[in-house]
Amino acid sequence: MDPALEELYEAGSGEDEVSVIIRLEDKDRYPPDVLVISRFGEIVTARIKRADIRRIHARDEVASMKAGDSLVEEPGLDEDIEENEAGWEAPHPFGAAGPVPVPEDAAGVVVGICDWGFDFTHANFRNADGTTRLLALWDQSAEGGEPPEPYGYGRVYTRDQINRALATPDPTSTLGYAPSKSDPRGTGAHGTHVGDIVAGNRREPGSEVGLASAADIVFVHLARQRLHELENFGDSVRLLEGLDFVRRQADESPLVAHFSAGMTGGPHDGTALFAQAVDAFVMERPGLALVQSVGNYAASRMHTHGRIGPDRKKVLHWLISPRDRTPNELEVWYSGQDQFDLTLIAPNGARFVAALGENVKLGQDGTRWGTMYHRKDEPNNGKNHIDIILKTASPSGRYRIELYGRDIVDGRFHAWIERDSGGRHQSHFPRRQATSLYTTNTICNSYRGIATGAYDPTDADRPVTRFSSRGPTADGRQKPELVAPGYKIRAARSLPADGWKGEERLTAKSGTSMAAPFVTGTVALMMQAAGRPLSIVEIRRILVGTADPPPGRSGRSSTSLGYGYLNTVAAVEAARRIGRRGSPEAEVIATRDESRDHSAEWAPRWVTDQQPFEHAAVEAYAMDSENAYDRTADTEKSAVTEGDGHSFEVEEHHVRVEAGDDQRYDQTDNDDIATAHADAPGPGDEADEIIFANAMAPEDGTDLDAVDETDDEMITDDMNPQEEEEGEAYRLTALYEALGELATEDLREG
Repeated sequence: MDPALEELYEAGSGEDEVSVIIRLEDKDRYPPDVLVISRFGEIVTARIKRADIRRIHARDEVASMKAGDSLVEEPGLDEDIEENEAGWEAPHPFGAAGPVPVPEDAAGVVVGICDWGFDFTHANFRNADGTTRLLALWDQSAEGGEPPEPYGYGRVYTRDQINRALATPDPTSTLGYAPSKSDPRGTGAHGTHVGDIVAGNRREPGSEVGLASAADIVFVHLARQRLHELENFGDSVRLLEGLDFVRRQADESPLVAHFSAGMTGGPHDGTALFAQAVDAFVMERPGLALVQSVGNYAASRMHTHGRIGPDRKKVLHWLISPRDRTPNELEVWYSGQDQFDLTLIAPNGARFVAALGENVKLGQDGTRWGTMYHRKDEPNNGKNHIDIILKTASPSGRYRIELYGRDIVDGRFHAWIERDSGGRHQSHFPRRQATSLYTTNTICNSYRGIATGAYDPTDADRPVTRFSSRGPTADGRQKPELVAPGYKIRAARSLPADGWKGEERLTAKSGTSMAAPFVTGTVALMMQAAGRPLSIVEIRRILVGTADPPPGRSGRSSTSLGYGYLNTVAAVEAARRIGRRGSPEAEVIATRDESRDHSAEWAPRWVTDQQPFEHAAVEAYAMDSENAYDRTADTEKSAVTEGDGHSFEVEEHHVRVEAGDDQRYDQTDNDDIATAHADAPGPGDEADEIIFANAMAPEDGTDLDAVDETDDEMITDDMNPQEEEEGEAYRLTALYEALGELATEDLREG
């Protein structure tokens, strides 16, 4: 049984009603004692009694059953940006103030946004007569009143109710919904900012974004199940039910759904039940699409991967701050043809062993720390699955996860640390072990959903942002599909808790949460331009076919830039032409090359992050090169740039820089060397790291000062010869990439 489901089963009274996601063996046969709420092909969300979890899980009608994944809004860099910073102006995402230069406004299209905090009073979401553009708003967190059917929780506000509230002096109190409850810092709610980029109509003076400016809007304010320490479980259930709600509200109208949410665990291969539900949704009928943010985890140090040979050992190091007051979770996924031996060594030296197929309770001296699961044959992908769940009572410090190759056919593995649902003290891998590849968020890895990364529109070269998650998926598919502006995007700011007191009603935020709405709005414009429902196959092909391609070899995709940069003008024009062909199955041949170049600022440009995706190569020696670049000695950097010509070849690592007219930069090992963004860590990050390091000393007296470099040295002392060899290969690869990048920059400038 899935670890989250095991945890849910043990978390409370057997009479509690809990939410689950089920994949049915036959979509027309349901197990008894299950209340089905929403359905996406073979995937359903349902309510069952906690005491019935094991019995229903074992039923023949159930192919797979899961507790919901934990989901919160994607973290961004908005906390580093002051909206009224002196001398600073947000960039215009389309090169000039005003709307994107197409005649369409998405009239007749429904945009469904599932997020947190929507300011229905903001001018950009109201018509010229002051009435709302919302079809409905479902607040899943609301208590009291009549909960909507069939969901049984929250409260739905209709268009008429919202309009009546807007006609009063205090609309939020009248309606009973205030966006400020999702704005703890007072800088503006996430959902309001996202919604304005997707569908704002620019009625607020100074507004610059807003693509689907005449679309009807459905907003779902997401909420969590209240299950004590496991209260975050169930969010993906409610997110799917939010998707079902916007589908019902749209009826037969074209619908573009939008999610800017996610976490970091899971298989990342498109087999998670949520991903399967997304695929079923978009394939239901023409006129349905779903756009998601790819995540902001490239620099988070929450992923690593590698390969273990027979009779070889790999040690993962998991660092947990003493200031971390949240539960923590680490997952490892590996081939079902392999068998690993698993050992966990706690910071205080306590040792726990779990054979394949065994669950082990963690704890000491009567204190329960958590559970270590070593599952065999996950039913959705056939992989083996390690899941270590630590409760708040577990000790802080460095945990060692020892993986030993007992029976190896494949040997590859991926490990993800789950993102905390709150707090700043995220557990992580050490810098040397962490990689930025395969860092897409939990829920964006479906086959047909559209995942979006972020680039920096303040830089003429449009580099990918430092935070934007990198692909590929764990099964080697391209994610993100494309990138859009995601840094310092100015959009609507929500109503503060104490009302407006002269503040500007726009604010700037950064993140892939800000990039994905540009794609959502573009798809809504495409729906109108086509004049008929576009299939998801057509939508994906138009977006990719009209994107400004990544720099580098023609036709190559990038682990960070995807297939290229969103080109809204070209995509809408292509949809207009495709629509005239009449059939939803029409061949999509309109590409960026066939379209006129509408604006010079959207022309393809060379950027330094131009990694062609080669799955086999990145599997071998991927690491976070940006960190290695920071450690490169100044003398080494200057020595490279002083020469007249440069040629570096390290074929075994696929790092190549060649001088001459035919400049090439082919780096398949990693994605981060040239993505070092102007963004510095948040103002408290460095201090927090120091506090973490100074407080990390375990009971055995080991010195853990300097949680990054010093910690890396300490880890090296514990490495076996194979691990030391791998570490040296990582360092050499990073050094060559750093030197090669500097050489490339010198060539371009010269």
